[in-house]
Amino acid sequence: MSPPRRQLGRKGAVAILALLVIAFVAASDVAHGGLRFPFGASAPTFRSTPDPAPVTAPPGTAVRVSSIPELLDALADDSISHIVVANGTYHVSPAGTIASDSLWIGGDRYARRTRPILVAAETRGGVIFDGGGGTEYAALSFEDGAHDQTWDGFVFADMRADYSGIVEVGGYVPKRPPHDITLRFITIDGTCRGQATNAGAPATEHAFYISNAAGVGPNHLLFEDISVDGSGGLASAFQFDHGDTADPNASTVTVRRLRVSGTQQAIIFWTPAVHDITFADVAIAGASRYAVRYETVGATGIVLSNVTSRGSGKQGFFSSEGSTPPGLKLENVDLQ
Repeated sequence: MSPPRRQLGRKGAVAILALLVIAFVAASDVAHGGLRFPFGASAPTFRSTPDPAPVTAPPGTAVRVSSIPELLDALADDSISHIVVANGTYHVSPAGTIASDSLWIGGDRYARRTRPILVAAETRGGVIFDGGGGTEYAALSFEDGAHDQTWDGFVFADMRADYSGIVEVGGYVPKRPPHDITLRFITIDGTCRGQATNAGAPATEHAFYISNAAGVGPNHLLFEDISVDGSGGLASAFQFDHGDTADPNASTVTVRRLRVSGTQQAIIFWTPAVHDITFADVAIAGASRYAVRYETVGATGIVLSNVTSRGSGKQGFFSSEGSTPPGLKLENVDLQ
């Protein structure tokens, strides 16, 4: 029997609560990075990439905004180098509608910037971009010359993607390539929806959709500390699709410390000849079909390092090119 509450000091209460939590987790499953691994499966240990460095705003003016129009205006102002978005929930319209609250980041308004800019949530996870249950999203699109931007600490919720991604880099109509884009501590909530509600459903909606652009394609993209809950029917966390010789897909892409649960597939390489793409320190849980699918032909410099998956519905890795397809290097990979 527990001692009477009046005899239990604050430290004692905290200790007992901690023991109860530890016992519960040990008895049910292993938690890691917001994902749950089935009883008996080991949570992956990642050591290949360093902990994220603190974000330092580039020199220039800092502003605080509390609406999407204010955010867009500040982003277009080349004198501003640091935007703090006040904590709260903000409705966003689909990026492609280019409404007053659409996060369509492209065109001369943003391409003409000459200084880097940091767009940060007031506290990480404290800013939610909410679709209000709407359809036909991407919610945040980097298009047509957007460059040298870092976005840090945002959550995307309650929207349905439409043959694209909740976050998109590049576009179906090739324009100037977006480049030097960094996304850090971004969460795709389980209320973000798509068609891939089972292993055989169409793989058409994704968390991050990397597409093509004119000339060299999107390039120098960095994604760090990303969390994706695909339980709403997202086909993957990252999809690379569309592109040809004139308008290629992305290159020089790094994704590290990615956590994915409940997608149909977690990582899909689809378009031909992508190159210089690294995924490092990735934990995948409960993909209904494959954890990683590799169908790119002519790819070079594709690296999967310290990637672990558990509970895949069919198999951890699949490629029609075989178990060791050209252009792919596997380092310390355990895909189940």
